[in-house]
Amino acid sequence: MEKLNLNPLGQSVQSFDPVAFGKMKAEQENQKQGELKGYDCQKCLNRGNIAIPKEDGGVIFADCECMKIRRCVQKMEASGLREVIKNYTFEVYQDTEDWQTTVKQGAMAYADMLEGWLLFCGQSGSGKTHLCTAVCRQRLLNGDEVRYMPWRQDVRELKAMDASAQMEALRKLQTYPILFIDDLFKVGRAADGSCNPTAADINIALDIINYRYTKRLPTIISTERTPEELVEIDEAAGGRIVEMAQEHTYLIEKKKGRNYRLRGVVTV
Repeated sequence: MEKLNLNPLGQSVQSFDPVAFGKMKAEQENQKQGELKGYDCQKCLNRGNIAIPKEDGGVIFADCECMKIRRCVQKMEASGLREVIKNYTFEVYQDTEDWQTTVKQGAMAYADMLEGWLLFCGQSGSGKTHLCTAVCRQRLLNGDEVRYMPWRQDVRELKAMDASAQMEALRKLQTYPILFIDDLFKVGRAADGSCNPTAADINIALDIINYRYTKRLPTIISTERTPEELVEIDEAAGGRIVEMAQEHTYLIEKKKGRNYRLRGVVTV
């Protein structure tokens, strides 16, 4: 009596090896080219998933490691850094002056070792956000999860939430593996001409900074305030920031010509 050939491997039912069949199916799936954009992953070929063989001859699909990067990039794009992510790199940062070389090298060193916190202070338009974003970009490409927090926008939204929603949003900011706070304590000018953050602003900063300080979570901060001004605004929050950043603190003095946004302005 002939054995029936009931499987695609051309094996008899008695000799069918489900483990080998599962591996074959997984290999076939993993050779397919995907269509995901924004990051070229050689592991999943831009499908976003990896096929894993099962002992019964089937396969299951798991997220590729690149999905962490893709989700982080999407979050940064949604936060307003759509073009910045690809354009604000270390390669395109122009370090034609000594101070620019110093801050660029400092940012690159931090991106490599990710120890402590990184603090860029001072001159508006000097490339603080550019370098901080370049650090985030490198860590994203290394597979880390990064959250971008544009201070003025996020604080405004946080203050508009009810207590429960605000607590949940703060928890995410507190616990994210790497957090980039851009323009910390940047506020509009009040009627009396002052530019001081409100008590609510400071409390939100304290909630985020105290947690990340305690857990020693990597935090990147750009601000126009000096370290001394941060401490004056709130001694606890400012002190923790300065302590965690230490040798990774860069104060760019406010000098004429250091604001790249004003370069090329013609006076007539």
